[in-house]
Amino acid sequence: MDKRHFIAAGLLAGACALAPAAFAQESIKLKVASNYPATSLFSRVQKHMLDEVTASTNGRVTFEWYYGGVLLKAADVFPGVGRGAADIAFTVPAAFNPREYPITGVTLPFLTENVQAASLAFRDWYNTTPAVQKEYQRNNVRFLLAVPASENVLWSQKKVNTAADLKGMRIRMLAGPGDALSLLGATAVTVPYTDAIDLLSRGGVEAISATPFEQGVKDGLPEMVNYLSSAGRMGIYAAVITAMNLDRWNSLPKDVQAAFLKAADNAIQYYAEAQGKDADESVDILLKAKRVQVLKMDPQEEKAWRDKTRDAILKKYHDQVARTGADGNQLVASYTALVRKYEQSHPYQTGIDRYFARKK
Repeated sequence: MDKRHFIAAGLLAGACALAPAAFAQESIKLKVASNYPATSLFSRVQKHMLDEVTASTNGRVTFEWYYGGVLLKAADVFPGVGRGAADIAFTVPAAFNPREYPITGVTLPFLTENVQAASLAFRDWYNTTPAVQKEYQRNNVRFLLAVPASENVLWSQKKVNTAADLKGMRIRMLAGPGDALSLLGATAVTVPYTDAIDLLSRGGVEAISATPFEQGVKDGLPEMVNYLSSAGRMGIYAAVITAMNLDRWNSLPKDVQAAFLKAADNAIQYYAEAQGKDADESVDILLKAKRVQVLKMDPQEEKAWRDKTRDAILKKYHDQVARTGADGNQLVASYTALVRKYEQSHPYQTGIDRYFARKK
């Protein structure tokens, strides 16, 4: 073999040796979709998480964003990511796709008010519960992060101190709070939140619920309604889930997968801090509001709301998950145990409690 052949062989061998490394460093661009606007806290959390992925992979992984339902509407977000219309998505599948994600709806009313405990518990619950993992695998997605909406409240034109005050009230309500308030005698009006604000201004509804405390404050409800209450301290009632198309996840190098999981863990703390800041800012607004009166419900009345609705809410969840072959009572018990564990190490104060603490 002459010198030229030796050189050619050496170059070929070098190229072959470099090929795996070059492939591993190949840039990855992922499409992200949600029905939430870019300005929402939920979108800010996702942006923080995915920016961390870009930074930790030295720019190998970047993202193309489609906010506000531009690519996929609310009910299409999770089916869309499952079929590959987007690589990553975030919304509330338990609310918009309950038939496909019945087990995910474990964030039930009256279970906890603590957003960070609920998020950490959901992560551990997913990692240790095969039935939950199968639910996501069945829909061809890989769970990454759960960001619970903060505590439910009731914005109303009529004073609500007891369950009897709810009789016949037309209230915008969805998901778990809707189930509870309906059981207590209210009439459900199931419209999107933005439509509900318009209905409220025209008298089409007397109250708005299934709305996190700080969202209602920042959207101007303190100047639109007469009363605000904790609605029996239902607490968290839904979780915004971030997930990736399972085929896309499986195609990623292991170090990139690890970068996503680390960023998702860090996002839980980021959300807790950002949500707490939003709650404090909302209290600032509420303390200056001229119209709304914030009601402090009697603890015995709050207990009565729980006692009158809890069994029915649990039964509905159990019935929903039964068709998957899972035990709803066991699922709720295991998730609740994790929540209680994290409540001890991550104390939380609701927006209304912060209001009364500062009003003194």
